[in-house]
Amino acid sequence: MDFYGIDRETTIGNCDSLALGREGRGTESICSWNRIRPEHVVELLDKASTEARGEARDLAALLSRFSWRIRGAAQAQGSSNRIVSNVREITISAAGRNFQLHCTENPSLKLERITA
Repeated sequence: MDFYGIDRETTIGNCDSLALGREGRGTESICSWNRIRPEHVVELLDKASTEARGEARDLAALLSRFSWRIRGAAQAQGSSNRIVSNVREITISAAGRNFQLHCTENPSLKLERITA
């Protein structure tokens, strides 16, 4: 199935992450403590917020052409005065660059912005 005119399976197949979580978990049930899989990244890009849609499309095109790796998911720093933060970051490496996917968890992950 296509997203942004890009083949979803090809993009997922380009991921060479060593440690992957369980297959078959949908994005709607992903929480910060779950391992992020390639299909989750593709789903986050596909359902990005309106503000992040252009960056998500560009990153999806890059991931469909090059080998990429999920570097990790972590709670974002910066809200140190808050007891609980619903912001999560997922780091993706592709074409010699690192991209931070800034997601909110409310109750499932939603891509809000991408930084390089």
